Amino acid sequence: MKKKVRKLLLRKYAVILLLSVLSLGYLYLGDWLFGYGLGNIAFILDYLLYTLSEKLVASLMLLALVIPDLIYWFTGSYPERGAER
Repeated sequence: MKKKVRKLLLRKYAVILLLSVLSLGYLYLGDWLFGYGLGNIAFILDYLLYTLSEKLVASLMLLALVIPDLIYWFTGSYPERGAER
């Protein structure tokens, strides 16, 4: 069971990584096509998480996504789904 859970988690994060690379590529290609230059994304990122509260909320949301998966990675099992059967 532990190998199956780890395989599913690796697949999940591989898909997330692939989608984020494709999204960033789409942003850079769009900026390049419309003449803003490749440095425009770096300029916009300076204003993305501007205040401390925005940085704190973004960090908490990221932890809420990662911590349960880390627990499942180390324990090797998902919670029971007996109610669905």
